[in-house]
Amino acid sequence: MKLSLSNRLSQKLALTPRMAMSLKVLAMNRIELDRYLEECVESNPLLEIEAPEQVEENQPQRALVEQGGDDRWEQMYRPLDDAEPLDRFAHVAERPSLYESLMRQLDRQPMPEDDRRIAHAIVDALDEDGLFRTDIAAFAKEHQTNSGHVERVLIEHVQQLEPSGIGARNLTECLLLQLDPDEPVDRLASTLLVHFRERLDMDRAELAQEVGVSTQQIEAAFERMRRLDPFPGHDAGGQENIYIEPEIVFQRNEECGFDVIVPRSARYRLRIHDRWSESELSDADRAYVERALREARWLMQSLSQRRETLLKLGISLARRQRRMLESGFLAIQPLTMREVAEDIGVHESTISRVVQGKYAGTPFGIIPLKSFFSAGLQTQDGHAISTSQVQQRIRALIETEPPGKPISDQKIAERLRMEGIEIARRTVAKYREQMGLPSSSQRRRRVARPSSRTRR
Repeated sequence: MKLSLSNRLSQKLALTPRMAMSLKVLAMNRIELDRYLEECVESNPLLEIEAPEQVEENQPQRALVEQGGDDRWEQMYRPLDDAEPLDRFAHVAERPSLYESLMRQLDRQPMPEDDRRIAHAIVDALDEDGLFRTDIAAFAKEHQTNSGHVERVLIEHVQQLEPSGIGARNLTECLLLQLDPDEPVDRLASTLLVHFRERLDMDRAELAQEVGVSTQQIEAAFERMRRLDPFPGHDAGGQENIYIEPEIVFQRNEECGFDVIVPRSARYRLRIHDRWSESELSDADRAYVERALREARWLMQSLSQRRETLLKLGISLARRQRRMLESGFLAIQPLTMREVAEDIGVHESTISRVVQGKYAGTPFGIIPLKSFFSAGLQTQDGHAISTSQVQQRIRALIETEPPGKPISDQKIAERLRMEGIEIARRTVAKYREQMGLPSSSQRRRRVARPSSRTRR
């Protein structure tokens, strides 16, 4: 073995304590941040809570987002002094409370024990939004039954539970379950959701003419859709609740589109106290005070940077998802975190850290910040369409196929390409499986079984 010396040049990121604090503060939601600030005040003698009457800017800031889109949006904010008061909290029931509530409702329903077993398993498989996004074929195989049995129990029992929309397999079905077919405005809303999903972002007058109703009826239907809950599992009752404070609030402004507000903490407004600046300190005490001062300044800078990042994020989302804020989730536009990161001049990982576990207040309720992001597909005219809209179009084609003549994934891809949506067969198959829809061969066998029994 021969020993030798060599030089090697390499690059690596050294995470300084200041950077670590900034990333930590950025990732926290408002409730977690309040707890962290309380700990900082207790451990750092130079930090103190400032009384509200001592704070000049004791209101959230507002960012005005013009509908036309101004390139100078980064500087368009001012103190909020005339907006309506905001609800500070929104409460969301914890998962066990939702689970127990649904199980109690099921136990009160008369049904065969085999149906009850599957119903309990379906409720157990609901995600945090209260939706059943599990592949039905795989679910049926796991629980030793068939897909038809699972679908029947899902529709006849689970989807009848409260709150309305529980057990839906996708967003559209969730919203449709909350509409009353006996109400004219609900029937029109259902028509828009089922037959005009791709046109919800067009001019209201043009849409009214295409549907064959008045503009006032279209406005009433959109208002009804805005009141629907896309996350029925979040609002379920229970004894234990967790509380959510929105990080960003989007408020409608008739003059300039939407106001973007980043609420300040109502409990912890910090300042650095200079009580020891003129004191006679020993060397050890002076080193301790200098270290505490340095950490206090890092914290104040981290809070300022967090607020600035949230404000820029909110403005970018308001500009890019204005249709969604106006009309609801089905008008969502394709948007990735990378696009927003480039828009506001930060790294994509920063956007991911900012939106994780945080919520936004919108005209139609409090929603996760991550809900503003949706992957998209390219259309032949150069525009993009969100994957959720493509999935709903695939479902509509399958649900309206002729009995006994299911269309294949390849035929669906060809049909979508005729409509201007560039999509491959394997992508159609992936979306179909994500929605729990069986393949064309499985749908053909399902239709063939009753006829074979009839012949016997």
